[in-house]
Amino acid sequence: MVLSTRGILAIGLGVTGLAFLVGPSLGQQQDGRVSKTANPTAGAMPSSPAAPFIGTVDIDSVFKNYEKFKVASKDFNAAMLARKNELMKLMSEAQEEAQMLSKLTPGTEDFTKHENRVTELKARHEAGREQAQREFALRDAENVATIYKEVQAMVVRIAQWRKMNYVVKISNQPISGTDPNSVMNAIQSTMVYADPRNDITNDVIFNLNRMYTATSGPASKTTNAAAPAGRPANPAQSGGN
Repeated sequence: MVLSTRGILAIGLGVTGLAFLVGPSLGQQQDGRVSKTANPTAGAMPSSPAAPFIGTVDIDSVFKNYEKFKVASKDFNAAMLARKNELMKLMSEAQEEAQMLSKLTPGTEDFTKHENRVTELKARHEAGREQAQREFALRDAENVATIYKEVQAMVVRIAQWRKMNYVVKISNQPISGTDPNSVMNAIQSTMVYADPRNDITNDVIFNLNRMYTATSGPASKTTNAAAPAGRPANPAQSGGN
């Protein structure tokens, strides 16, 4: 990586500190009448930092249970399957032409005609496959980015409603000895323990689904469920963060 901003800042601060140390010494050599500079901030007490109130949220669980994400994923998979079927048709046609080509005499007009057709279909298939990969990769990234921004905004609203000044991402997925991935994820996680009373995952899911259903989402049984006891019914109704 290139030189980090922190490294540049450290170098800059080091040079600045040197100037402050060397400057007065040179000034004193040139002029003995050096007086102490009044400190404008002298006597001012710094404001006390807010006491940390840390909450937790399982982003993976939020995504899996957010109705809008389910609908977007369903539409994405349907569009991808449709494109895949289009490409399969091209490949099937190319295979049929290849079979017909195998029955013809090389060098004849019909042979050349079908050979060119096979080449054309293969080129169209390859170009379509590459275009589909780029198109769906971009579409998937845009979908995830949109959903994540909505999740993040709801986390902020609920955290502020509950007077939290930090929210840490965790995983509430159970650890299973038969699932090596779950074990490795747990070991690599920076969070060893979190008080479940400060977990806002269900709040985020409930309020996201409630907002989605109220605006443009289809009605679902999960979104009509009661809010968790002692939790905000819909912080978003207050408007803004």
